[in-house]
Parts: sequence; C-alpha cells; structure tokens
Amino acid sequence: MPRPSDRAWGLVVALGLLAGPACSSRVERQVVDVGRHRVRFVCPAGWEHLDHGRQQLFRRGESQLSLTDLGPATPAAMVEELAAAERLWRDGRRRDAFERVRELRAPALRFAPSRQRADFWKPWTDVTYVPEAADSAAIGPAFAALIEGTKVFAEVTPEHMVEYVVILASDGRGREIAHRERRTIHGAPWIEVETWDRVSHLGRSRVAFVVDRGYLLALAIDWGRFERTGPVFEAVLASLEVTADPPR
Repeated sequence: MPRPSDRAWGLVVALGLLAGPACSSRVERQVVDVGRHRVRFVCPAGWEHLDHGRQQLFRRGESQLSLTDLGPATPAAMVEELAAAERLWRDGRRRDAFERVRELRAPALRFAPSRQRADFWKPWTDVTYVPEAADSAAIGPAFAALIEGTKVFAEVTPEHMVEYVVILASDGRGREIAHRERRTIHGAPWIEVETWDRVSHLGRSRVAFVVDRGYLLALAIDWGRFERTGPVFEAVLASLEVTADPPR
C-alpha cells in the first residue's frame, strides 16, 4: 500500500487542488468519453486538459498525467472488438477493419503461450497476409475463426492484469511494483499501483485502473517530478466517476 504519510499529504493537497479554480475560471465536473468509457472528473487548478478521445491529457509545464482507454480486459471484450471490426468490413471499410484487428491487444493475448497466440492469429494471417489481395469470400470465415479462437484463452489473473497495465502505462520501461492497493472511488473498484525503477528504486510513479464493462480505463503519471505529479494524480483519481451511460 502507498505509505500512510504520502496518502494523508496527497489528500490534503488534492482538496486544495480541487477547491481552487480548475481548467477554466471555476471548478466544474467535466463529462468526457474516453474510448468506451464515459467519465466525470474535476481538472486540478492550473492544469490544462486536452481531449484526444481515447486518451485525455492533463498538463502543466514539464508534468503530464493521462487517462486512457487501454482496450479489452477480458475475452468477451475481445469478441466485442472483433465484432466491431467485422461490421466495419461489412460496411465497406476494409482498411479500417483490418487496422482495428491489427491493433487488438488484451492481457489474455499478452500472457498466453506463444504457440497459443500463433494458433489464434493463423486463420486471420493466412487470409490477410497481403491485405490488398485478401479474398473477400475468405474474410468472413477468418473473422468467425478469430471470434471462436477467443474461447481458448484462460481467465487473466489479478497479478497479470496489474502487470499488463504497468507495462502499457510505462511503455515497456523497466518498472517494478513497489506497492498496490484496492480502492473504491465513486462506487467503482479501482486498483492503484506505485512503481519505481527496477534497478535504482528511484523515480516513483503511479497508475490506477478499473475494469469497466470488460474494458480497461487507466490513470497514469506520464512524466514530471513525483512531488508535483503525485498530489495531482490523487486529486484527479479521487474525482473520477465512471458512469453507467454509454459513450456518445
């Protein structure tokens, strides 16, 4: 768990950040769609909020936090992604459909044995190895094979879910988990993780995530001095409310 003194100080600073003027001239709870998620939050005083759809950025000087849709967390959500890609293809948007399949990622895929991953992708790559020359009559069955193939993946363990989020949040840099804890924020079960450099045990950072209807939503410190970003991270996290409404 994060150190009690850190948490207490973070809460004090967070209250101050949320009480002051936010991104505009007054404090207000904003509603944004972050990929598959609709969230409400309060932007901390003096920080700029940039809406990039699947990723929301919070910046001030040399510091940045991000709130990101990290994609499917479960095999069922993988099926949703593949079904959405298939609809794009049937609507005549072949390139967009193929790109959506290419970008598919999930913890089940990440931690599956290499042979299992190869078997999962084989029906698709056999048909789309040269995308422009892919036989339309074979693409539908290839989608069906991918969707059927999601059934072979094992349920992701909590440890692998945490590791997966840390890897994505740190862009693969060598981070080690120092502390982690479960937190309920506005009724949602978040997991907060503190990391540091694997070798030096310096460079503290934080990431928190929640699984919302099968998809991962993560708040992370991207860069900046922890003394500045830590309290802001706490402020944004404490204000985050994942709503039941679907994105627009």
